[in-house]
Amino acid sequence: MLPVSIQKDACPRRGAVSRLIWLAIWSALLLMAFIVPNTGFLQPIPSGAKPRPVPAALSAGPDSGKERPLQVMTYNIRHAEGMDGRVNPQAVLRDLRAANADVIALQEVDRLQWRSGLQDQARYFAQAMGMHCIYAPAIRHGMSQYGVALLSRYPLEAPQIHRLTGGREPRLLLTAELRLPNRTVTVATTHLSVEAAGRTREWPQLLAALQNGQTPLILLGDFNSPSSSPELQETIHRLGLKEIRPKPSSLPTVAHGGRIDHIFTNLQAERSALVRDSRASDHRPVSASINENEIPLYAH
Repeated sequence: MLPVSIQKDACPRRGAVSRLIWLAIWSALLLMAFIVPNTGFLQPIPSGAKPRPVPAALSAGPDSGKERPLQVMTYNIRHAEGMDGRVNPQAVLRDLRAANADVIALQEVDRLQWRSGLQDQARYFAQAMGMHCIYAPAIRHGMSQYGVALLSRYPLEAPQIHRLTGGREPRLLLTAELRLPNRTVTVATTHLSVEAAGRTREWPQLLAALQNGQTPLILLGDFNSPSSSPELQETIHRLGLKEIRPKPSSLPTVAHGGRIDHIFTNLQAERSALVRDSRASDHRPVSASINENEIPLYAH
């Protein structure tokens, strides 16, 4: 067998290999940007799964004659990072399924972020739950996004982003029309600033965005404020809303203590809000039941 001579330059240099690897990574990311629809422009996400129909008068039991209450939920998922420091969207999904809510407001939702495995989290939950979904990014760095989402068993229409300025980080209010059979409700979610000065500037903007609504309103989110906050109380009073509060003996909504995740509405609640115990995030999910009978019917 003849000896085979290997030229010194036949193998790529280490630096060239490194450049090729990074080129492949960025090419893959660019391809993902075209394959995965950009839901940052408030397009309802086609989840791939057909949303489960929920009739307006879903019976609560045989011959009960009672309508099923509208189940709503708010949950700051911290990009699905649990109390053990691991990103585990399956744990968050278990919480969502356990609540069996009709409308879910999520905060701190990642899209194409390295820390959460480049996953489109809103789309993942929408597909797994068979729900409609709208995602709105508050922060964008290239293709990576971070924001809030609304999930619903019912169609979500006429979505709008209202930018809230004045804090150290960009914040927003996401609103949409929830199309129930023969009824319409405005649902909204937000995640206000951590610092008090930022919230002081954001509350009037939130009020201006919501005060002229023509339909009943359900406002859910992480307000970074307790119910006793004077600014919160003034804003909610001027909007004509009341909080669906958990019982005094309930768990705090955030791991370090306190209740800063709230559900407000001008509809009648069936009972106190429920704070579910979970370690899938540093917040706990909060859910409530709302009486659908109070929602005005369409005028025909």
